[in-house]
This record gives sequence, structure tokens and C-alpha cells, in this order.
Amino acid sequence: MKKYTMVTIDQNVLLRLKKGEESAFEAIYWKYSSWVYNFIYSLLYDSTLTEDLTQTVFLKIWEKRESIDPELGFDSYLFAIARNLVYKETENRLKAELLNDVLQEQSVDMESLEEERIDAELLLDHINNLIEQLPPSRKLIFQLSRNQHLSNKEIATHLSISEKTVETQIYRALRFLKQKLSKDSCLAILLLLMVK
Repeated sequence: MKKYTMVTIDQNVLLRLKKGEESAFEAIYWKYSSWVYNFIYSLLYDSTLTEDLTQTVFLKIWEKRESIDPELGFDSYLFAIARNLVYKETENRLKAELLNDVLQEQSVDMESLEEERIDAELLLDHINNLIEQLPPSRKLIFQLSRNQHLSNKEIATHLSISEKTVETQIYRALRFLKQKLSKDSCLAILLLLMVK
């Protein structure tokens, strides 16, 4: 880090500053502002932010003027204020970057979830359309099995048919859906890509 050498300020100016004399504050500002600016800029490399922090340093000097001890090194006091502001700004920037990273990750996760939801809805719609293509009795048996969760025996009793017929119709419905889904997988992918 570059070392800055400064001429020490007259203690009388510091005493006048303590009493709230604006002319003393102006003298200090004009004596030290370029030093403070250069010091902060050497750490942040951002001229706009450096100007803001330089003003903040002198605002703090004015606000804490009554606590300044002219006997102690004013240069060190000024340096400490500037250094602490730079540290705080750097910490705030890091926190902002971390927060931004977390928000971006969450945004990507939300987008993925939304895409998966859309994909699932499209696939479900496609399957429902295929089910509509089944012969009426097979469609009814399949819907009673899958949508109403009836057992083969319950379906057979409800429709007055044998359990073997129910099993056969469900098997044929599933085979039809598997064949159509494998044939239509390219179509399903194209549909998904068009929606996205």
C-alpha cells in the first residue's frame, strides 16, 4: 500500500474546529481532502465512490469535532476514519455480491421448477389425450383403475365383468400408452421446446 506523508495541522486550527468554527473546518478540508481522496481511491479504484467516501470522512470529522483531541495525532485519526469507511464499504460490497449470487441461484431454481411444472403439465395433457383415444370400455376401466383407484375386483363388480377382462383391458391400455409415448417422444420434446 502506498504511504502518504502529510504536514501536521496546527493545533490552533484543531482547537477552533472543536469550538465549531467553519473556517477551521474548511482549512482542514482543503489541507487533507486530496490526501483522503487518493488514499481511498488507491483501495477502491472507483472515483464516484471515492468522492462519496471522502465527503463522508469530513462529515464525520465535523460531527465528532468536539471529541477531537488536538494533542493526539490528527493525521492518524483521519486515516483511521478513512480506513474504516473503506473496510465497511468493502464488506457491504461483498455482502451485496453474496446476496446477489444467492438471489440468482434461487431465481434459476425457481425457473427450473417452473419449467419442470410446465413439462409435467404438458406430459399429463398428452397422456390424457391418448387416454381419450382408447375404446370407450377400455377407457372407462383404465380411468376407474388409475383415477378412482379401484381394485380390479371392484371394477369387475361395478361393471359386471370378470376380473380377467379388467386385467386384460388395463394391460392393453398401458401397452397403448407406452407405445404412443415412445413414438411421440420426439413430438413431446418439440412441444416442450416450443413452449419454452
